[in-house]
Amino acid sequence: MKKGLKKLMALGLVAVLAVGMAGCGSKKEEKASSAGATKIEQIKKDGKLIVGTSPDYPPFEFIISEDGKSKIVGADIELAQKFADKLGVKLEIKSMDFDSLLPALQSDVVDLVITGMTPDETRKKSVDFTDIYFTGKNGVIVKESDAGKVKSEDDLKKMKIGVQKGSTQEIYVKDQLKLTDYKALTSVPDLVMDLKNGNIDAVVLNDKVASINAGKYDGVKVVENLALTSGGDEELMAVAVKKGDNKELLAALNEEIKTLKDSGEYDKILANAVDQVSKEKK
Repeated sequence: MKKGLKKLMALGLVAVLAVGMAGCGSKKEEKASSAGATKIEQIKKDGKLIVGTSPDYPPFEFIISEDGKSKIVGADIELAQKFADKLGVKLEIKSMDFDSLLPALQSDVVDLVITGMTPDETRKKSVDFTDIYFTGKNGVIVKESDAGKVKSEDDLKKMKIGVQKGSTQEIYVKDQLKLTDYKALTSVPDLVMDLKNGNIDAVVLNDKVASINAGKYDGVKVVENLALTSGGDEELMAVAVKKGDNKELLAALNEEIKTLKDSGEYDKILANAVDQVSKEKK
């Protein structure tokens, strides 16, 4: 009896071990299969596209209140939705500080970064970029009383400048204007309030963003006819993806960007976002 019982117990133990090993092997195979999938395949498998953005740069990304809840909207968010629709998945937006976005992309917290980002040479070393979806110019806002004081970059160099932390404008102010005593904040509204309070003399922003903020806040104005000739006269925007073998994903994104630009649909998206900002100010 005991001998037979021991034999049965031994057989049972072997069976349990076999099942456990099979399960372990199955998990390893699943993990290996997932690891071998391309980014676009993984996105489709997950059923969602996770996009990181810093929602303080209207009309590209900003926050509104809808039915008592905060909602992130803007031209970049609409662009992200177009990408999600193309891939046949849901869109999930993750909000974070501007300078936290690329680390989040590199660590797979997000699939894409769409936040009015310029594909400069420094960023290209750490992430890949799509084709350009927006080309604009940089602008400067100052107090209304100081509007006549800024006529050249030499005038800017004598002022305390504010920029969004990690932005292409910060690179321009630091590398082109050679300023060290500038102020970099994560939030554009905070920069405008510092300007109004006299903590800084001017804010360098994308020209559309500058115009919107000048219209939104009393006492500030866009400097007109100011030529930023030292590499600060143009701002390009592209979508960032994790560096590596993302050719299939980049091709899909670039195809959609081309379609939207060629058809004029992107211009409509941007115009609608500008209108939405205007409505929020009323």
